[in-house]
Amino acid sequence: MLKKADFYYGAFLSKLVNSGVAPAIIENGDSRRIYKLATDFGDYKVYTKYVSKQANKGQDRLWHFPFNTDELNNILQDESINMFAFICGVEDLVNSEIAILNREQFNHCIGIGFKSENRRVSVKSEKGAWNYLIYGTGLELKVDAQKITKNLNKRLSEFSMTPAL
Repeated sequence: MLKKADFYYGAFLSKLVNSGVAPAIIENGDSRRIYKLATDFGDYKVYTKYVSKQANKGQDRLWHFPFNTDELNNILQDESINMFAFICGVEDLVNSEIAILNREQFNHCIGIGFKSENRRVSVKSEKGAWNYLIYGTGLELKVDAQKITKNLNKRLSEFSMTPAL
């Protein structure tokens, strides 16, 4: 029987294959999926997480990705994870989006020094903008949000300029 998560992770994998990346599943579970990606530039280990609907109902779209203590500890202990894919779902699935962060960007968003048990990464997609605004427990939207391109192929090519596994 298929689960809702299968559709989101399947869409992510389909987008990767269409971009010329050959993903290999190395771990799966109900709350997270980790994939190893083989590219011409190296191999990457990606942690994927989805949210099935927006946190708001405006022209600008917003998704919050919560992380509990156990989930965050598992991520922080596995230093080989060097890519984070946030699958930003919408109600009818059409026009869902994918934002990809590197390890450093994830750490800034989540706020490594925070003592809070629950943390989050937020993805904001402003209408007509070429970039996502990424922030979270460790970064404020109006002060120091990070900008990353919405173009997935371009974003994946940016990873080719960073060290792989």
